[in-house]
Amino acid sequence: MNFWKKWNNDWNFEKKMDYVIIWTVTVITVAAIVISTFSYIVSITDQNSRYVAEQLMILAEDYEDNLEQYKALATSINLDSHVQKFSESKMEEGIYEEMGNVYSTFLNLLYLQHNANFIVVTNEKLGQFVYNGNNAMSESGFETMYAKDYEESIQAKTKGTLRVSFSDNYYRGRKYTLTLYFPAYSVTKLETSNGMIIVNLDDDLLQRFGQGDLQYSSNLYLTDVDGNIVSTQYEETIGTQIPFWDRIKGSQGMFWRDGKLVSYRKVDDWNFYIINEVPAWSLYQNCFGTILVLVIVTLVATGVALMLARNITKRLYRPINKVVAKMNDVSRGDLSTRIYVEDMDSDGRKLADGFNIMMDEIDVLMEQVKEEQRQYDKMRFVALQAQIQPHFLYNTLECIHWQALAGGNEEISTMVKALAQYYRICLSEGKEIIPLTMELEHIRNYLIIQNMRYGNIISFEENVPESYAYVMVPKLTLQPLVENAIYHGIRVKEGVKGKIEIVVSEREGNVCLTVSDNGVGMEPDRIDYINSHISETEGNIGYGITNINKRIELMYGEQYGLHFLPNEGGGICVEIWLPKEIEKH
Repeated sequence: MNFWKKWNNDWNFEKKMDYVIIWTVTVITVAAIVISTFSYIVSITDQNSRYVAEQLMILAEDYEDNLEQYKALATSINLDSHVQKFSESKMEEGIYEEMGNVYSTFLNLLYLQHNANFIVVTNEKLGQFVYNGNNAMSESGFETMYAKDYEESIQAKTKGTLRVSFSDNYYRGRKYTLTLYFPAYSVTKLETSNGMIIVNLDDDLLQRFGQGDLQYSSNLYLTDVDGNIVSTQYEETIGTQIPFWDRIKGSQGMFWRDGKLVSYRKVDDWNFYIINEVPAWSLYQNCFGTILVLVIVTLVATGVALMLARNITKRLYRPINKVVAKMNDVSRGDLSTRIYVEDMDSDGRKLADGFNIMMDEIDVLMEQVKEEQRQYDKMRFVALQAQIQPHFLYNTLECIHWQALAGGNEEISTMVKALAQYYRICLSEGKEIIPLTMELEHIRNYLIIQNMRYGNIISFEENVPESYAYVMVPKLTLQPLVENAIYHGIRVKEGVKGKIEIVVSEREGNVCLTVSDNGVGMEPDRIDYINSHISETEGNIGYGITNINKRIELMYGEQYGLHFLPNEGGGICVEIWLPKEIEKH
């Protein structure tokens, strides 16, 4: 509320323009920064999401290749002739020689497969096995952990007998290793399993990707089809179910969770999922610099725009400022001030010309007001003289009235009394505006005297509703008009009894007094001349009519005054327009 009060009452146009420009530019700048940043982030998010998905696909393909190689390794071991002979042996005779051959074969494989820890083949019938590894059997704990680890292993593919285990069962829990369990099938009887081929490997694919092969900082998980974590950088979570497994649908996908972008992909036909969890800050860390540069450039451009707008506003406001300064001079009373237009633009020159013309008009109006005041003072002086002179006469007439009444001459008494009442209303205690009832009484007394003088040739009729009896009218408004009706209309018309009628009505919220007679009337040209020159003090109209009209205009305004028109029954009709002011009676 205080802001709008200051806006309406205290701030000038220049300050308002500055405020509007600053806020407009600020809002546009903020909107531009927000929209640009949002669009850039959306673009970066889409780009990074595709990149993460591509990386995950590459990782899944690499892991699939690794698993296929491991399966091929187990298959090649199974196809080895020495392994076949050992696993198919049903008698211990000669088995030790074959075990030596198998041992030698495994030694070569360990040399070729650099990440293999140990290789084992078992003979289920004889309960024998051949073990060869980079560490002693006591170190790996094969004999004690084999059964448990096999029990915890999972089927590697939807179809097939290969099983895998990723655990720390071996090596006394010091490290996690990948173990393959593949049945030792007979090459002659494919559905017959004679034992088990076990290969234990260090599989560091996820660790390698977690340590920098990926562009973004991320959490990698290898899970089975039930959501259990098989492998990850965080070994303490292995064997637990991943928290958001319920959102893993289909063979691949992507979703946001707790400010992290989670993408997942199934390793082709293998019963494994690779899941990558990338924090949002890691995705956007490379774009923060770009956004910062964008914000700085936008703010600098905004600052330059504000400076230019401020300069333009000052230039635009300069002509108005000159006008305001000159108007302040006028408010201090300097009416001679003017604006020089030589150093102003076209719009400024129009303002200056308008101001100068206005001041010239004010000078003319001031002279008119002074002239009207002089006329008004002159009229008041004349009216005062007219009031002073009848004062002595009024007292004298009272004495004559009582002497005539004492002598029995009632006619003289009536005339003198009417004359005394006439002058009493003329005085009216010095008031300029009186109720219509007093003005009508003044007319009655005046007509009594005139009828006694001219032998009752004048009839008088008044149509004044009670509601207008106390309408306020300027004193001596009706009498001069009635006098004109008698001397210039009725008396000239010999042999005919004259009639004067006064009617009061309300029109458009104003009061209209109508004084009409049935005298000789006037020519239309004369009526038009009176109506067009009635406000001129020097016109050839008559002092009484001009005096009445000028007093009304000075009191109430130029929209009020007298208007002449011909009477329908002959004679003249004069309308007196006044504002509706009623005295409380």
